[in-house]
Formats: sequence, structure tokens, C-alpha cells
Amino acid sequence: MDKNNIRELLELLKFKQEGNIYTKRYSDAFSPLKIDIEGDGHIYYRECGITVGRETTSNLLESENMVVLQCVDRLLWKGYNPIHIELEPAWKLGHSAKGGYADVWVRTFKDNGFDGSNADRESLLIIECKTWGREFNGAWIDTKEDGAQLFSYFQQEPSTKFLCLYTSDIIENKIESEYYLINVQDNDKMLANDDTGRSYKDASNNKQKYRVWHDTYKCDYDTRGLFEDDIAPYQIGKNKYTIYDLKAVDNDTIQKKYNEFALILRQHNVGGHENAFDKLVNLFLAKVVDETNNREDLHFYWKGAAYDDAFQLQDRLQRLYRDGMKRFLNEDVTYIENSEIEKAFRRFKADPDATKKTIMEYFRALKFFSDNDFSFISVHNKRLFEQNAAILLKVVKMLQDIKLKDSDQNQLLGDLFEGFLNKGVKQSEGQFFTPMPIVRFLVSSLPLEQIIKNSADVPQAIDYACGAGHFLTEYAMQIKGFAEKHRPDISLQEFYANITGVEKEYRLSKVSKVSAFMYGHDETNIVYADALVPHADIKDGTYDVLIANPPYSVKGFLETLTEEQRKSFSLFTDNINIGKNNAIETFFIERAAQLLKAGGVAGIILPVSVLNKDGIYARTREIILRKFDIVALAEFGSGTFGKTGTNTVTMFLRRKETNTPDDEHYLNRVNSWFNHHDNADEAYQDIDLLHDYCAHCGHSLENYKTFMSGTITEDLLANEIFQNYHASFFGNQRNAMKGVCEEAKTIRTRFKSKQATQAYRRLPQEDKQRQEQKAFMEFVITIEKEKLYYFILAKTTPNPVVIVKAPSGTTENKRFLGYEWSDSKGNEGIKYLNIGNKTSSNDEEDDADDDTMQQIRGINGIHTPLFNPNNLADENKINTVIRRNFEGSDFIIPDELEDIVSVGHLVDTIDFSRTSFNLEIKTSFAAKNEIVGKWPLVALNDICHIRGGYTFPENLQGNHNKQDIPFYKVSDMNSIGNEIYMAGSANYISMQVIKERLNNAKVFEAETIVFPKVGMTIHTNKKRMLSRDALVDNNTMGIISKDCNVVINQYLYYYFVCNVKLSNIASNANPPSISAKNLGLLEILLPPLPMQQQIANACEAIDKECQDARQRFNEIKAEMENIMLKAQSHAKKMIKLNRTDLFSITIGRRVLKSEITKDGIYDVFSANVFDPFGKTNHSILSDFSKPSVLWGIDGDWMVNYRPSNAPFNPTDHCGVIRVLDETVVNPRYLVYPLLKAGEAERFSRANRASTERIKALNIMLPDINIQNEVAEKFIEFETEMSTLEESLSKYTEKKQTVLDKFLK
Repeated sequence: MDKNNIRELLELLKFKQEGNIYTKRYSDAFSPLKIDIEGDGHIYYRECGITVGRETTSNLLESENMVVLQCVDRLLWKGYNPIHIELEPAWKLGHSAKGGYADVWVRTFKDNGFDGSNADRESLLIIECKTWGREFNGAWIDTKEDGAQLFSYFQQEPSTKFLCLYTSDIIENKIESEYYLINVQDNDKMLANDDTGRSYKDASNNKQKYRVWHDTYKCDYDTRGLFEDDIAPYQIGKNKYTIYDLKAVDNDTIQKKYNEFALILRQHNVGGHENAFDKLVNLFLAKVVDETNNREDLHFYWKGAAYDDAFQLQDRLQRLYRDGMKRFLNEDVTYIENSEIEKAFRRFKADPDATKKTIMEYFRALKFFSDNDFSFISVHNKRLFEQNAAILLKVVKMLQDIKLKDSDQNQLLGDLFEGFLNKGVKQSEGQFFTPMPIVRFLVSSLPLEQIIKNSADVPQAIDYACGAGHFLTEYAMQIKGFAEKHRPDISLQEFYANITGVEKEYRLSKVSKVSAFMYGHDETNIVYADALVPHADIKDGTYDVLIANPPYSVKGFLETLTEEQRKSFSLFTDNINIGKNNAIETFFIERAAQLLKAGGVAGIILPVSVLNKDGIYARTREIILRKFDIVALAEFGSGTFGKTGTNTVTMFLRRKETNTPDDEHYLNRVNSWFNHHDNADEAYQDIDLLHDYCAHCGHSLENYKTFMSGTITEDLLANEIFQNYHASFFGNQRNAMKGVCEEAKTIRTRFKSKQATQAYRRLPQEDKQRQEQKAFMEFVITIEKEKLYYFILAKTTPNPVVIVKAPSGTTENKRFLGYEWSDSKGNEGIKYLNIGNKTSSNDEEDDADDDTMQQIRGINGIHTPLFNPNNLADENKINTVIRRNFEGSDFIIPDELEDIVSVGHLVDTIDFSRTSFNLEIKTSFAAKNEIVGKWPLVALNDICHIRGGYTFPENLQGNHNKQDIPFYKVSDMNSIGNEIYMAGSANYISMQVIKERLNNAKVFEAETIVFPKVGMTIHTNKKRMLSRDALVDNNTMGIISKDCNVVINQYLYYYFVCNVKLSNIASNANPPSISAKNLGLLEILLPPLPMQQQIANACEAIDKECQDARQRFNEIKAEMENIMLKAQSHAKKMIKLNRTDLFSITIGRRVLKSEITKDGIYDVFSANVFDPFGKTNHSILSDFSKPSVLWGIDGDWMVNYRPSNAPFNPTDHCGVIRVLDETVVNPRYLVYPLLKAGEAERFSRANRASTERIKALNIMLPDINIQNEVAEKFIEFETEMSTLEESLSKYTEKKQTVLDKFLK
């Protein structure tokens, strides 16, 4: 404030204007206060009755005078009599006294009189005024350092009761003020308990008085107690605070509070942030209780050193904490009030007071001088108690003015608590937190609006492993708008009262309850209990919504349950090792089925092993299919939860009907089919499901019905599925029964044992075969009954399944999530990608690098396909797709989500073809042919024979007689000459060996199309055609036309080459594999025969061009080799590569993924010096005027030439040689002898080509003229080879164009 806005100030103070004169009347002043603003201005304090020592504050020239005016106005308006106010008093100072003029001095007459001499006056208050901001802040710093002006004034008037530093200003058309009030009266009770404490009355000068304030009263001050409405004039200081003294927080406040807490911990060297946060939670809990129970007389307040001490404060806090733990978590906390100790001595008359005092001191030591619920540091004596008390006092004062309950700023309070939480719990380890983006995605994917709108009652929600309570608060915030929109007749508090969190960890249960308070969800129920144990407050079958991230892999958790509790889970069997079993997540899944009501929805984060592991996990999947409809599966990578490294899947589930459960109905249905209850069809009308199963597995319905009646037809036995049954049952492989259901294993084991008996061996062959077939039939029926049952449960799921798969690349996955994890010391944890680090221009800012609060709010600005933080109903986000599927509404997958989101049927995520049927649920669907054309689609099963290869025993390999039958392995597809037709093999086998040693294996006919069947070679997508009859090994399979009048093999081959990607029809298992069933379901376009022939002819012509180009390419390579060999025969000169006059040898530097950019200038080369792996906008090299020879340092040995003026950026795995004298060495020629020298040294991944080893090489070179001649010739060859490579790369595209022309 200054003279320029004096009019604004006076108007805000409600002065009345007459020209340049402003006046204001006060109830206790005989005359109004008048101000003339003309010229330098003048304030007529004397005329109002105020004593003025000197006139320097009576003009309007200085900004500080405006502050004095506003302060005096507040005193007068408050009810202070002007005769008690003196401005700039003229003190008589002694020789050693520090001089100065206090701005405002309030002193009264004895006995509250209003008249008398100076000797009758008593000093009440001295006020020093400062301008807003820097001057005020600097003055306060000075005061805390040495007492500054205020304690100099105190020296002049030692009877003064209060000192005050005051400031004010006009901010946004409002007067804002701030002050620090210091009570300089001795607290006799505190001094009596502290023999070492000095008093103000014992201090003789300003320095000593300051030391009393600093040492005895710990620089105690207050920020209220002078001008507030509940403070009467002359009754300075507050020793009673009410709920009305509390203030709502704003953005700036929460950032300041967060930084203040960090500063307190740092100043007092509090290293245990987890313990500090735990104590902070206890304080929040105490404060909530205080605001609830003591609205008119708050106990969570430091009342000032004149009225309070550390013992009284901690005693009040402990009482509040005890009450809170009992009320909100039903936990008893041992605490003895001081009043109870006093009562113990009420009738103890025999001992004198001295004894009582001694015993009281013992009690105090036991009660306070040890660790307790407010120990920020370890306490075990008085000294440490005092150190902790100093920390506790600062934290209490930091929080005491904040209003927690009934606040309109719960989101800000929640953010503040979240900031403390991030620093107080090991978020960087993913120990307790589900990252907030995942929380928001999961909760917003549930059909909450539909549930609230359609429910007759308030829906009940539960998180049975609630941790810090994130899911609970997010759920409460998201339902708020829906509740207000659809159920305005029901209070929000009732909705919140139906939210329950269960937490087994004591500390986290407190955290989640306090978190609920901070967000304004006071009614949320937190149950401190083990969710796997029945609890009176948690009723089975009552919850509409379940959201959770339950614990994984907890060894020995079953030991904490009683036998009765364990047996309440169907997962528990007598075979489980109670001590070692750690699959706690599986029990939480069954618990979810127990808790949810019919139609209830769930979002549960689980390890991905729940979908694919055997044993108890397979039985868990049985529960999932029997009790739930799977609505969506969202698979997240290892970077989702930080360093935990766990791959997870979020299962979105709906509880099936419980009164007339489908799983029981369909189990009866399957049993009736296999038990030949023919009249069951009339009762159930489910025969269509049996038809669907047969179609899915490639069985004839009639053949399958015959099988259910007890006979396996030849056609059915020829099916790959039944062939696998036969191999598993009769085979002797070690893992033949791995993954097979227990009942089937028992049947086989029983039969094998029977086979070994003498009685069985004596049976006639006919009887043996009959018993074999009977046991085999039982074995197959057991497996098929289980498959058919779970197929029906999957098939009858009323909704499709949405599958979300996070990208596998690190960078892509971060963009998908919208965040990453930081290991930066002090800022560990989650970092939102679009939120920059906090910056500060203030050099004194202690927390300029701590951007925790900024990051917490950053979720509202992140960019992720999971959800739109500003519109959770965004149709282009994944959460909306899943929610729509829950609701049964129509939806489409936006184009930008097609790579990560797919929709299909649940049955297409389960492989029903395997003997080891373990109900593995894949996060991808069996391949479907999406080709649209003008010709009919037909399944390969209908037009082709599909066959697998044979095991090729190693002792039969090595025959190279080409007159015999070729026996191809997948590796033969890589041989020269086998690019299209398989013409040559590394192994051959005679018909006699096939008959005698390979059980008369059936030879594959010429023109069979073969391709890899298992392993990573599937991803090479190689397909070849047999040029003659041959055998293929068991890693290979083939297809051939059943009838060449329907489809010709050449058309099949080219269709497969162009339109079928093998990895799309492979399983997700490790290793991947292609089943005959999945392949047989593949549909292809089938044009008329003449058109098939046209397509084949056109593609064969393209292949002929391709073969010619490939042949010429190989000829050039051979010619280059010959030229180089000839040139090297003239090599006479040996040169060592360490010659610095000839060579510059360097390596690059590490290139971070963050440096790679799509539109960069420089190709980046690593150990593969032929293919750049990306581009950057910078390079370690600056001069590209010379050509470079590149070599790979620690990969497969390779050398390449890089021409001049072709910029690139080498990594630390790439070496660079520059030839300095091209009259001696031609850099282009250098490539060949360097390559050969490295091969001679056997450089490889294991034998690194370091710069030292490169420099140690000796190479032989011919005359420079020969080098130049060879280099020029090679340039011609390389130009031609480049043209050939380009044409070779386009031949597949040309064939695709042919197919598209005829088919589409």
C-alpha cells in the first residue's frame, strides 16, 4: 500500500469522504479520526485522542504509515480506547540501551481506569508495523535470530505482556493482514516443572530476554489472539479455540504445508519418513476427533507458552488419539489421563506433598519419556522427549488452523494428505499403492451410474485389501455426481456409509480412515481385519461393487487361518502344504465370489499367473468360470507397479445368478448327455450348445454323440485332439500327464498299475485290448466332460470379452500408462509424463526440486488411452469401452485403440484342443480370418488335409542319399534353393526305415505346403511347398488339397504366403504353437478353379523374376569375393591399425531411448553396423567429410562402409575408423581385409572387438592403385545389388496385388 491507493484503503476501511477529507467514528472515541489526503497528507491522530510521540507516522508519504493506519483502525474498531494508544513513544534510553521508536504502544491505567499519570500506566502491547512481503518476512527472520526491534522495545518496558509484528496490504480489492504475536509473560507452572528454564523476570537486558524466549519458550508465537471476532479488547491471547477459528485451505496453503512438513523433518534430522508419516496420520486422526467432539473448545491446539506446555499438549493428543482409535477402528489404546493419576492420591493422606510430587514425576517419566504414538524420533529420556516435543509442536502448529471436517476443499485436503503419503510410504517399491491412473481407470470402467440409477437400495461397495484407501476415495468421488443426479432423495453421507474397506495391516487401516476424512467421506467404514476371515461387519452376498488390488505371493498365509476358516474355501484341500502355499490371491478371488451379490461387479488386479499357471490357479479359473461372467481383461506390463516387476491382469467380472446357478444346471446337462438320459433334451433344450462345441473343436456332431454313447469312431480317432489323447494315455513320455485333470490321471495310473500285474499279463490279447479300450474311453470321457462343461459356461457368457494388452516396448508402455517411475533420490515414485518438474526462482526455496504436490495434481492432465481425466465418459477411451460392455450397450473400438484393444468371445481365449486342459485363459483371441472378398469363405478343414510332422530320432539322421525320401526340418527352409520349393534336404531316409523304425509314417505328398508348427520360428512366417514326396519333422506341419477339383495347391500356397500370418493362429504359450484345430477353423476365399489357376500362374511368373534376381545377387557376391581374393594375392604391405598417421579409431557413446526420435537427422548404429536402429537429432561426430569404416564391438562380427557426407551417430557398441591418408589406404577396400582379420581373431559376442584389439590387428594391403580399382568396381556392383535388393523386397507386394485384383 502507498499513497497512490490511499482512497481505496480508506473506502475499504469504510471512512466517509467529504472532498479530500475522510472521517470515521469509533464507539470508544470521543472524536472521529480524520484524514486529509491532499499533498503529503495528514492523519489527525491527536485530535482523536491518540498520543503521538513524533509525527513521522502521521503523514501519507511512507508505505509503512498505511500499515500503521490500518492497524490503529483495527484497534479502535475492536474497542480499544484511543487514550490507551500511543504512536512512536519517546522512551528515555540509558547508555547501554538500544534505541528506537515502536510504531504502536497500548498501555492501560491501573485497575482498568481511563485516567492517571504515566506512573499509573501498565504496558500491555507493543506493535511494530512492516510493509507486506519482503520487509515483514525479513523482520520476522531477524526477530527469530536475535530478537531485533521487538525485544529492544521489550527492554524499555519490561512489564509489557505482548509483542506483535504486524503487516497488511490490499490484495484483489481486499485488505489482507498477517501478524506474529509473542506472549512475554512467564508460565509459572511450566517453570516449576523445569528447573533449568530461565524466566523473563530474571532477564536484565534485551539479549537475555530474547534468550528466554528462544531457550525456555522455544520461540513460541501465535498468529491469532488480537483482532479476531471472539477476542475482546484488552483480552489479548487465546487459550480457548473453537471450530470457528479454523480456516479452509487453498492451493497455495497446501503447497506451503507440504513444504513446511518436509522442512521440519529436515531441520530436525528426522530420517525415518515412514515413521514420521505414521505419526502424522495419528495427528490427523486426533484432529478429526477434536473437530467432531470438541467444537467449542478445541484440544488440538497449542495455546501458547503462557498457557500451555509440551506435557499438557501431548496429554491432550493422546486422549484424542485413544478416542479416535476406539470410535473409528474399534481398537483400544492404553492411555492414563493426568486427572486419573491425581485421583489416585486423593485419599492418600499419610504421605506428605513431597512424596506425591516424587511419585508424580515417576509417572510422568513413564508416560512421556518413552516412545509413543507421537514420537517422530526415538524417545527414552527427558532430553529426547524435549527434542521430540519441539518437532511435535511445529507439526501441530502447522496443522492446527486447518479445517478438516465439513470443508468445501476436501479435494485439496486429499491432495495434501496424498503428498504426505507419497513421501511417507515406499511408493517407489509399489509396496502399498496402486498408481492413481490405474485406480481411476479401474473404477471408471465399472457401470457405477447404471448401478446407482437402477438399484432400489443404496449400493454397497467394498475393497477387501484397501491399503491406503485409494480405491475407496476414488469410488466415493465418482459416485457423487451419479448419486446427486439420479438419487437426490438420498444424502451423499448414506452412500458413503455403504462403502467398506478391509485392511489387515494396522498402520494402513489408520491411513485409509484418515484419507476418507480428508476427502470428506467421513462415513466410509474401515474394518481392521483379515478379509479372508469372517467378520460381523462384512456380510457375504451383499455387495454390489468390489474393487481391489489384493496381496500376491504371501508364504504361510494359511497358517494364520483356523481349520474352520480354511475349509470355508473350496480351494483348500488336504493336499495343500499350509506352510509353503503362497497363492493368497487365489483365495481372494474365491472370497470375491462369496461377498458379491448376484449381478454385482468387480474390478480386481491380479498377477497374470492367475490366467495360465497350473495347480491351484487352474482350480481358481474353474471358480471364475462357474461364478462370474468375464467382461474384460486388461493386461499390464511389468512397468505398471514400479520395481515390483509383476505382470498383472485386471479382471472385470460380473457375479452370476446365485439362486438358480447356471453352473449347476450345465453340470447336470453334461452329465445327462454322457449318462445317456435321452429325455433330457426335452427338459433342457440345450443340444445347440453341444453342436457349438463340436463345431468349435472340429468334430462331427453325430460322431461326438456316438462317442458319448461309448464308441470312438475312426473319424473321431483321426482327429488331432483324440490322437493327442491316445499318445498321452499310451505314451511313456515323462510329461505325458502334465496338466491333465486329476481324475483322468487317476484312471491312467490305475490302468498302468493293473497292466503291471501278473493277472493282466495272463489275459488273452482280446481281453487286454478290451480293458485298454475301456480305460482309454474312461480317460477321454473324463477330460471331454470337463472341456464340454467349461466350454458351455464360456459360451453362455452373455457379453463379449474386451481384452486390453499394454504395448511391450518400454517407451510405448509409458505412453500407454501416462506415467513412469522415478528413482531420483528424494523424488522416488510415480511421475506423470506430461507434468514438468517444479521450478523456483527463489534461491531460498528449500523444496524447489520436490514436485510431489505438482505430480499429484498432474493426473488431471495426463494423456493415456486408458481414460480422459477431464471426461471419464470419453467414447474414445478404454474405460468407456469396458463400461459399455458391462452395461450391455453397443460400442465400437476407436481406430486409435485397435492395436491394444480387441473384442471377442470368451471361448476363443481358451484352448479346448489340448489333453492337458487347464482352462488357461489367453489375453488374445483365436485367429479369425477378416478378409472380405467377392468369393465364398471356406474353412481349411473342409478343403484340406492338415497333418503334423514326425519325431526324427537323432540316430536316424545323417543319411545323404538323395535317392531316398527327404526328411525336412524347419532349418532346411533357410537353405539356398529352398526359397519357394523344398528341393534339397540335409537328411534323407529310406522307405524300409520308415516302415520299420517310424511305424510306417505317412509320407507327405509333393505340393504339400509346409511351415513351422512350434517355437519362435513361427514368427519367421516361412511357408514352402514340397517339390517331391517327403517327411517333415514334428516341429513342422503341412496342408494339401483334399480335391484338386475344388482347390489347387498352388493357389493355396500363394494365398498362404500373402494372407496368412502364422503368429496370428499360434497360441500364446511359451513356446508358441499352432494346433490343427485352430488352423482348420481358418477361412480363406475360394474363387473358381480357372481363377485359382490364373492367380497361381501370375504369382509363379513373379517368383521366376524373384529367383532370377536372387541368382544374379548371389553371382555378384561370388564375383566380388573372387575379385577381392585376386587383389589380396598381390598384397605385399603389412599395416598395423594402431598407426595414428593413417587411422583415427574411435567408438561412440551410449544413446538413450529418450534420444531416439522418428524424424531425426542421424542414423544410429550399434553392434549391427548394417541396420540403424533409430535416428537422433545429434551425433557424437561432427565431421562427415571423410568416409567411415564401422565395426561392431560386441555383437556378431561385422564390418561396413559408410560414404562421406552421410551423417550418422555411433553408440558405444559401434567402432569408427577414419583413414587419414587415402594415398596409402582406400577406406572402401579396407572393409574386406579388416573383416577377414576379425574372423581370424574370432571376434564375436563373447570375444569383443575392443578398440585395443582392433588397433593390434595387422592387415595386408596391395598397392593403392589396385585398392582403388577394386573399390571402383565394388561401387558398380553395390549399385546393382542395391537395385536388386529393392526389387526383391517388392515381390511379395506384387503377389499380394495379384491376389487382391482377383479376390477383392
